[in-house]
Amino acid sequence: MLFFCKLNHRKKRLVKRRVFQMNAVNYELISMLKDCSIAFQTPIFLFDHHHKLTYQFPDSFQKPHPLLRENLSPNLRQSENIPYSLQLYSDAFHQQMFLYPMLDERGKGVIIGIGPFLQQEVGRKQVNKLLILHDIEKEHGEAMLDYFSQLPVVNQVHVLSLERMLLRVLPEKEDKPMIRSNADDRQKKAFQFYAHTSPSQKDSYQLKEQFFEAFKKGDEKATDLYQKYKKEFSVSLANGDSIRSEKNHLIRLVAELTQVCLEEGAPRDELFSLSEFYINFLETKQTRTDLLELESNVILSFLSRLKQTKNGQHYSPLVERTQKYIFQYLTETISLKKIAEELNVHPNYLSGVFAKEVGISISQFINKQRIKQAKELLSITRYSLMEISILLGYNSQSYFTRVFKKVEGIGPKEFRDKYHVSEE
Repeated sequence: MLFFCKLNHRKKRLVKRRVFQMNAVNYELISMLKDCSIAFQTPIFLFDHHHKLTYQFPDSFQKPHPLLRENLSPNLRQSENIPYSLQLYSDAFHQQMFLYPMLDERGKGVIIGIGPFLQQEVGRKQVNKLLILHDIEKEHGEAMLDYFSQLPVVNQVHVLSLERMLLRVLPEKEDKPMIRSNADDRQKKAFQFYAHTSPSQKDSYQLKEQFFEAFKKGDEKATDLYQKYKKEFSVSLANGDSIRSEKNHLIRLVAELTQVCLEEGAPRDELFSLSEFYINFLETKQTRTDLLELESNVILSFLSRLKQTKNGQHYSPLVERTQKYIFQYLTETISLKKIAEELNVHPNYLSGVFAKEVGISISQFINKQRIKQAKELLSITRYSLMEISILLGYNSQSYFTRVFKKVEGIGPKEFRDKYHVSEE
């Protein structure tokens, strides 16, 4: 009996603490965030000033696998450098999450998390790729698959709608609760420091706009403009983990360039394929020098895709839909028959139209796109030929090798020996 009394007492203390923490943030705010959560099918979280999870909605949400939680802590730390600012973070596992740091009614720092969510479904095939890319044991695959299956998949329009709604709901800096006189002095000083050292939003916006304008024009000076912008903006992003900070900047850059290229008419699925490649690859880098070099490559690579779009040939709707399907399922088994069924046309008709407009057959086009990605992987990673063949959707390493040699004239091993970029 005494045992159960102790359990009940402990449970009451936990509930009481949780209610107190919710009171400190504001019941009305939590209620409105829950409405957002229900409307967009997106979970919400509340973290205290020690980054400990104190509240989540819905209760049924399955916590992420420990291997996926490792990326959250540095993002929480980094977000605190810009209080009362809604910030969107992405990670190498395709997850996105809004973070909003603020002070509660006790003057303590808290962070509201909205997410995670996905912009594309992560199924078994994608999980297997993530296991390879991040050197994770295969035994964790099922747990990761279960976790990803509960995450909402939203498109860019829904993300922007959620952002607009949150900006209306979340308190602004000037509306923040008054800090009580007995609040922790360090919290007061920290908040005052952030308020005085955060860069002017107007200046940051102007620098960012200059960068995007140069990028849209195809000007390679965009790289220098981005460096200038980041140099000014990075003052407020200083924290103990400089490498994580650089990676987060780079993830954000990839996401922004993907969106700009989409708005300019570049192929959606090709961009998502490129975005996925860079977000995964940047996590393998461990030095600031490597990340800065990769940053320039990212800008130039997206710039190249944008130029191809503006200078490229315009195809018929049928061929464009065919290419879109190929880019979307590039790493899976694709056949002419499968594409024709999806597009509801006869395979012979589709094959003839595609070859006439593009100049090569559908199978040649598929192999060309796969080999293009294989060359990037061979040049800048140490993945084995077997791993690369799996990542690109080939059934065997030997078949991948034959296709590569047919397209490039040399085998993948010889290509790597000749063109691999040293990481030293």
